Amino acid sequence: MTRYVFMKLREAKKEDFADQWGSKRIGAMYFQQSVTGAICTQPFYFNEDTNIEAFKELYTANQIFVPMGIFDKIEVIEEKEQTITNL
Repeated sequence: MTRYVFMKLREAKKEDFADQWGSKRIGAMYFQQSVTGAICTQPFYFNEDTNIEAFKELYTANQIFVPMGIFDKIEVIEEKEQTITNL
């Protein structure tokens, strides 16, 4: 059986990578978008070794995405009623 995981992404905000005092949020997961518009499926993690110049360039171009959080506003596109049957 093949299983799939779908992750909804949103454009990153500065709060995703630094707190209100400017301290880095080490370990924050993000995805990069290429110049062609494709999202790289390999996740990246913000850490001490992150190339800040390259990161800032992508961020400024709105090419950094993060997974939707549990408190982010969502939209329900389709609801399916689940039926339980006794076997």
